[in-house]
Formats: sequence, structure tokens, C-alpha cells
Amino acid sequence: YPKATSQIAKTILSPVTHMRNFFSAGAFAAANGIIPMADPAAVKQAYQALQTGLKGTRMQNDLYDKLVKLGVVNTNVRIGDLSRLLEDVNFGSTMSSERGLRLLLKPLSKIKQIGQDLYTAEDDFWKIYSWAIEKSRLAKAFEKQGLVRGKWFKDAAGKQIKLTEDWLEKEAADIVRNNIPNYAYVSDFVKGLRQYPVGNFVSFPAEIMRTGTNIVQRGLDEMLYSVTLPNKKVVYPLRSIGLQRLTGMAITTSAVPYAAVA
Repeated sequence: YPKATSQIAKTILSPVTHMRNFFSAGAFAAANGIIPMADPAAVKQAYQALQTGLKGTRMQNDLYDKLVKLGVVNTNVRIGDLSRLLEDVNFGSTMSSERGLRLLLKPLSKIKQIGQDLYTAEDDFWKIYSWAIEKSRLAKAFEKQGLVRGKWFKDAAGKQIKLTEDWLEKEAADIVRNNIPNYAYVSDFVKGLRQYPVGNFVSFPAEIMRTGTNIVQRGLDEMLYSVTLPNKKVVYPLRSIGLQRLTGMAITTSAVPYAAVA
């Protein structure tokens, strides 16, 4: 109970933490070589797909449903820890058995839900934005080599791939799932630590280590990623994306922290 209460207070009920959550989530986009807010169309799409009570959101529910199925959104790491912890202690149910506590927690329950929805949306915004940018720059990279939708190519492993909208969406989703913190990828051991009075949101630092490694590995793989065109020519379509990703990672982990402190 004390741990669950303190985590509610320092996350979904804290305006300062909401601001920090939004800006820090944007840093993961930057670490992948994506310039935050640089694409107005992607910004609009991300905002309209959010599931909140804010004006202008919930306008692209089909897109949000698709991204839920692809494992891109609704995967906030801190909310995942907090939600599981609340389930562990049946928070808000057992504590409200007495009439006085029940009356006290009733209005707070609505505030908690609003705060939780906003906290999730702040994370979802950058994941949707990153997904849109990743899909766009993948498509543009292949188009430069004459590979438009409907064309076939052979990857470095010798697999024949047809470039379709569905393939681009799934590839972009795979990048976001593996390069931005995602609660679904936290191990059971790390998740279990939430029940102990040690550590605080232990899943988040675990995901930083996983995604940090993945960003560098993905960037290196993209630099070396080759495809064989129908005319047998071998090209490296993702080399520029890999360079952007590695540059973004280097700047975000070195310059941004010092600039933020200053």
C-alpha cells in the first residue's frame, strides 16, 4: 500500500511528472534519429489517435486499434508497473471498505483515472509519432532505389519480400517495440520486483538498457543492410537511416543530458 500510494502521487497525480514524462518520451524518438515535432502531419496523426478526453483526440480510433494489435501503444513501462502493483493489493477496493474511506477515495478515483489516461497518452503520442516517421523514411529509402509498393526484392538473408503497406507498418512497429521502452518486453523477474520495498519503477531502467542496446544494434544493421534488386544489383537502402539513428543516439546520450541540466 505505501509503495502503490507513493507511486500514484509521484506519477499520475504529479503535474511536474506529466511534463517530464512527455519530454523524456520525446528523447527516445531523438535517440532513434527522429527530430521531435519536425513533421506536422505525423504530429497531427499522433495527437488525433490519442485516447483521452482532450479536444481533437479520438479522431483516428482505427489507427489506434491497429497500433494496439501491433504492440506499439498502451505499453507505458511505469504505468505497467503501477497497474500491476495496484492489482496486487486490490487498491481502492479493500481500502474503501469503511464508509469514510470509500467516500474519500470516490472522487480521487476519477482523478486517478484521468491522470493515468494522460500519462499513457504522453507516451503513446511519441510512439505513434515515431511509428509514422519510421514507416515514412523506410518507404522513402526504398523508393530511392526504385522499390515502390508492389515491387519485390531479396534481403541479405536471401528472403524474397514484397514491399507493401502492411510490410512497412509491421517493420516500423517492430522498430518502435524494440527501440522504445515497452512493458511487454520486461522480464517476469524484473516485473516481480515491484512487490518489494526496494527500487522504484524497476522496469524502466531495465528497458533503457534493452532499448539502448537495440538502438545501436539496429543502426549498425541498417548501415550494413543490403538488398538485391530484380536486375541483380546489390544496394544499401537503409544506410542513411542507420547513420541518422546512430547520430541521434550519440547526441541524445551525450549532449542532451548536459544541455538539460544547464
